[in-house]
Amino acid sequence: MPLYIMYFNLKDGVSEEELVEKTKAWLSYLEDKMEEANTESSKLYRHHFFGANHRVYQMHFEFEDFASWDRLSDLLQKDKEGSRIMSEWHSLMDYKTHYDEFVREIPL
Repeated sequence: MPLYIMYFNLKDGVSEEELVEKTKAWLSYLEDKMEEANTESSKLYRHHFFGANHRVYQMHFEFEDFASWDRLSDLLQKDKEGSRIMSEWHSLMDYKTHYDEFVREIPL
């Protein structure tokens, strides 16, 4: 299973409570719209005293396969409500310090 990891700081003035609220709304929406959305495995982490900005977060999403990412992209292009909820969630993030990565475990 591929793991999608987002690293980000919050914009100034955004509270962690607001981030949690918007994250829950986004995950709930995904759960309703995508069968393969495994939102129960999603995790939100906060780093303490890491880097110049002490509000660094990580969001982990698991996907069944890489095609799930394509289906999510298709959904967001066609579904205005989903796009709005995701945009509201992303609007909390400072994109000057944001980056993403996909990770795949290699069995030994």
